[in-house]
Amino acid sequence: QRLGVSRRMYEEAFEPMILTGLFAPGDQCSAAAALGMAYFFVLKSQNAFDVRWCRGNVGDRIFAPWVEKLHTQGVSFRSGCRAVDFVESEGGHRVAGVRCQRQVDGEESMLEADDVVFAVGMGALKAMTRTSFFAKRPEFARFGNLRGTDVLATRIWLDQVVDTPHWANACWGFDEEIGMTWFDVTRMHAPTHDHEPGSVV
Repeated sequence: QRLGVSRRMYEEAFEPMILTGLFAPGDQCSAAAALGMAYFFVLKSQNAFDVRWCRGNVGDRIFAPWVEKLHTQGVSFRSGCRAVDFVESEGGHRVAGVRCQRQVDGEESMLEADDVVFAVGMGALKAMTRTSFFAKRPEFARFGNLRGTDVLATRIWLDQVVDTPHWANACWGFDEEIGMTWFDVTRMHAPTHDHEPGSVV
């Protein structure tokens, strides 16, 4: 309002853009996050909103070959394990190891590490900051104050063809504080779903 934006303008233009771009209501996002998203998608790189999609199953086309290549280079994967604590180096300047626990039987093991990458979701990151290693470090303890946003992805096989104007279609207004993007998976993954009787979205 201070910048001359009417309530109608906010509800019909800015709020939908924030819902479909940041997956959260505008009153739960910082001005910096909202403006950054608007600058990138609306002003700077409008074409970037039309995402380039893998034609086919992502697991088969991207991840399986990637995992196989990493295997040939000596990388080992420990599926079904979670990090339960971290070991600090002498002097306490870095993480020197990760203590893992196998979920099937609870067996623990130690992985020595030169570096650790936290490629995890918000829930897992918050759990990690409660371990003894990070709890005593204020810069990591503050991660516990961050909030995440739940995003649900659903693939639907319809029994008839539904005309979809674009590959990616932003939608809002059907429920308060919720936005979505409707993807035409049939076109994006062609010819994978060409045999289906209806659209896959």
